[in-house]
Amino acid sequence: MRFRFALIATAVFAMFAPAAAQDGLAGLAPADEYFGRFGLSVLGIANSIRDAGFRLDTGADPRPVVEGPLAFVSDAIHAWEAKYPADPWIAKDLLALENAYLKVPTDDGLRLAANVEGWLVADFPGSSYAARGRAQLATATGTSPAGNAPWERYASLRAPLPPPR
Repeated sequence: MRFRFALIATAVFAMFAPAAAQDGLAGLAPADEYFGRFGLSVLGIANSIRDAGFRLDTGADPRPVVEGPLAFVSDAIHAWEAKYPADPWIAKDLLALENAYLKVPTDDGLRLAANVEGWLVADFPGSSYAARGRAQLATATGTSPAGNAPWERYASLRAPLPPPR
């Protein structure tokens, strides 16, 4: 009798296991779906951000990177989020995008990073990625308690010169 009950319980569980697995993936975008005008998959988005960050780290001209791959990524993430608003991987990629923009040593890079951070905090306020993004941006703008912002030297070079005596 016990064996029969165990066999029936196992059969019932096996019957509902695939449905339970699908429920766990309900809010995630599939890897083979493409988003935005340039048709980037979620893997393509992550790779584009990583490659752009690498190019910026190696001293590439930031303008083509910002106007090309990073603009394509931003468009794709907007489309991705419109279709899968609860996908937690969006917050991770927004943090990576913010980090890439912070590698652009211009006021536009800082502005774009702040825009992405605003987007991240607005749409994923309780995520650890939003908290990390806020800390990243605070460090970059010099508002962190540590005061070791990478932009301090750049900002001091752009400061107006004192009037001659």
